[in-house]
Amino acid sequence: MAQKFYQFRELCEENLNPNAHPRPTSQDLAGFWDMLQLSIENISMKFDELHQLKANNWKQMDPLDKKERRAPPPVPKKPAKGPAPLIRERSLESSQRQEARKRLMAAKRAASVRQNSATESAESIEIYIPEAQTRL
Repeated sequence: MAQKFYQFRELCEENLNPNAHPRPTSQDLAGFWDMLQLSIENISMKFDELHQLKANNWKQMDPLDKKERRAPPPVPKKPAKGPAPLIRERSLESSQRQEARKRLMAAKRAASVRQNSATESAESIEIYIPEAQTRL
């Protein structure tokens, strides 16, 4: 995690540096922060499980008890089509990571498209300067 925070700090500094090439956009930073948040939430859940294990005198809990005590997964932004498939806990965490990666990639693609379109429009601008009349 320390490496990831260091990397985020470096990205922030590059974002503030106008001479950086390529310069990360604020969307890039937001996507990276979302990835960090997922890691932090995952670590927090593991600590919660450790606290529960300690409260249970270091004995494994029943799978039913464990499921009851877990926080419900976050509500997806888009409604799911059809009945939701049964997902094991590890695949749920994996799908959350994949969702975050998809959001990050979408943000990067959008930033790239904006940057390319800005470059193209800047290249297509023609400036007309009338010839100056000189006096001799």
